[in-house]
Amino acid sequence: MKNYTITIFCIAVLTTLGAMSFDTLKENKVTTIDELEQQINNADPGDTIIMASQVWKDVKIKFKGKGTADQPIVLTVEKRGETILAGNSSLEIGGEHLVVDGLVFREGYAKGRVAIKFKIKDQVAKYCRMTNVVVDHYNPADRFEKTSWVEVYGKENEIDHCYFGGKLNAGVLMAVKLNNLESRENKHHIHHNHFGYRPKLGSNGGETLRVGVSTYCNESSQTIIENNLFDRCSGEVEVVSIKSSENIIKDNLFVACDGVLALRHGDRNVVSGNYFLGEDSKNAGGVRVINGGHTIKNNYFQDLKGKRFFGALPVMNGVPNSLPNRYIRAHNVNIEDNYFFNCDHIELCVGSDRERTQTPDHITIQNNTFYYTDKKEVFTVLDDISGFTFKNNKYKNDGSPLKYNKGMKPLKESFTKNEAGLYESKSFQPKVPVTKEVCGPSWYQASNTVKALSKEHYKVEDYTSLVEAVEKAQNGAVIEITSEKIVFEDAIHLKVELAIINKSENRVKLYYENNPKQKSFFVIENGGSLTIEGLDLNGRSQVGIAKAGISTSKSPMIQHYNLVIDNCSFHHFEASDYCVFRAYTSTFADQIVIKNSEFYNISGVALNINGQAENKGRYSAEEVIIDNCKFENVMTGAMEITRLGNDESTTGPYVSLTNCDFIDVGNKELGSAVLLWGVQKLNVDQLFFFNSGRSGRTIRFEDPNWAVANINNILSIESGRFESYYPRLGENITTVSSEMSKEQALSKKKSMQIGFQESTKKGS
Repeated sequence: MKNYTITIFCIAVLTTLGAMSFDTLKENKVTTIDELEQQINNADPGDTIIMASQVWKDVKIKFKGKGTADQPIVLTVEKRGETILAGNSSLEIGGEHLVVDGLVFREGYAKGRVAIKFKIKDQVAKYCRMTNVVVDHYNPADRFEKTSWVEVYGKENEIDHCYFGGKLNAGVLMAVKLNNLESRENKHHIHHNHFGYRPKLGSNGGETLRVGVSTYCNESSQTIIENNLFDRCSGEVEVVSIKSSENIIKDNLFVACDGVLALRHGDRNVVSGNYFLGEDSKNAGGVRVINGGHTIKNNYFQDLKGKRFFGALPVMNGVPNSLPNRYIRAHNVNIEDNYFFNCDHIELCVGSDRERTQTPDHITIQNNTFYYTDKKEVFTVLDDISGFTFKNNKYKNDGSPLKYNKGMKPLKESFTKNEAGLYESKSFQPKVPVTKEVCGPSWYQASNTVKALSKEHYKVEDYTSLVEAVEKAQNGAVIEITSEKIVFEDAIHLKVELAIINKSENRVKLYYENNPKQKSFFVIENGGSLTIEGLDLNGRSQVGIAKAGISTSKSPMIQHYNLVIDNCSFHHFEASDYCVFRAYTSTFADQIVIKNSEFYNISGVALNINGQAENKGRYSAEEVIIDNCKFENVMTGAMEITRLGNDESTTGPYVSLTNCDFIDVGNKELGSAVLLWGVQKLNVDQLFFFNSGRSGRTIRFEDPNWAVANINNILSIESGRFESYYPRLGENITTVSSEMSKEQALSKKKSMQIGFQESTKKGS
């Protein structure tokens, strides 16, 4: 009780501080870094330093000094929105009663790892404030170069009305640090900020806000996080990661965030009055509960589709005698007066496996409302729930009797959606705690994260006109090839989102006459995406062989891309590890769709989507859909889609592999026709294998126990085995080991109505 009272007092003090007007002794406008440093060194309490409206490139500001509560030293701008810190710029704050107001960081990144740090060497910031500051798409070129945007040290600092959006690379966006004595029991106040768009990283290390780390998780932080907007923050499972004790997270709004507020380490945290609106995003979640002494009260959860670690309310098992950095079971937690509307997965004892065997203890779930009109059960039980107590909870389901009905009563009142899209009743009138209008700087227009698509349509008939069209094209352009062939002279590099199509009955032939440098056909660069349709790519030329049909850039790509291949053929990439498509390290696809296409006479892996070599849970594509394709005479394998390591903080990759043929594929010693390593969601259906994976496997599926896999309707003739650590095979798996000719095998495939159906367009 004592700690809670102290924290509420802290809120009152900081709110008063934020509303005060300061007496100004003198104002000094600066236009150069030398002038800025001189004014900082000579500043007295009450002074204001004004940075001119211009682009300040490669500046490293060390804002130090000692103001007073009534007369802080202020670093501000001449005109908001026009003082830009670009290139390799950073800000360090050290001292007392300092205010930073109105800076904008964009068009670069801090190569020193941190853009804004509340510390200069050993001097931490105390009673300092950062307000109306913007950090927008301040990223390196390499998505796995780790940087942070804000690190908070010291005591009683305030961060308010700032905008942080477009972080695309690894590293927590904002971190509250506890790794020195001066930064514990800090009582920082983080409020009314807009945390904007952050896409999936495809790896651990994509948190938006973290308080503490496991090493210091038992330390009291007493940080207050309130009235912030978390808007499409989906870097990894932990949108907000609490790794310390005695914090308050209240009255925040989470919108379409693929992830959760995770009580990951530490004890006695309070989560109250937050709204979690999933907007049916398939991995949107709520609060994940680990460790003990927490209160989760008066929160609102709606349309959350996430499961397991991404669920609306995952209450976790722990590891017996766990070290702090692993999993301590949820215990002594009070979950009360919360409302759950149309949330797909409330799961108890999440993480139950051979390691996490210790079930939650002394968990009280009381006075909550669960409203699911199309579901039978309110929650899912994954282990022993004898440590849970249920009291006075109300529910609405599809009318079926509940399996777990203790402490559960049917709702007597009805709920309807109000004009804001929230569920209300006569006794319950919800209202979101904040809106976009009151979070972040009112004067700043964030960068548009959605590409504007043009309606350009070009018609081309040769390589020269194709290159010219690609160079002129804007996002969304369609380039139609009207000739029967295109003879390539060099690879075409794509820096915008476009489609290259053929509307004629026969596929357009693409090839090199001479390719001594082994160039690819298409290279997707940073900012590019590609759709191709009705093309025939022949890798062989008179001199040299194309190394790939399509590849990503070898250089890191910070922006995500998409690839669609429809009704195409790829053949004669027949040297070394040459392939049809290669995703290089540090690139990431939101979606790869390959359908109605044929691949033959290929030496390497036809579809090489492994991309990451480290055993860190990284992967190169969120979703891969391969349907109605034929792979024949592919030496190394048809595809490799990998996520190495067993980290549980990400959602992908998701792979759907359906209606495909594999003939003479992957017969190298210990090889695989299909390698799916670490795929978290897998759908396999209607596959035909003939003389494939004979010295190894047809499909090698290296999967964690919690992966979701559906594998059905496979015909395998004279081919290798299916291999998976956990039993995965479903229905209609037919294995034929007797010798057959190819014609006999295809006849049997046809009689079973399985596999690839011939495309209407023809290649060479």
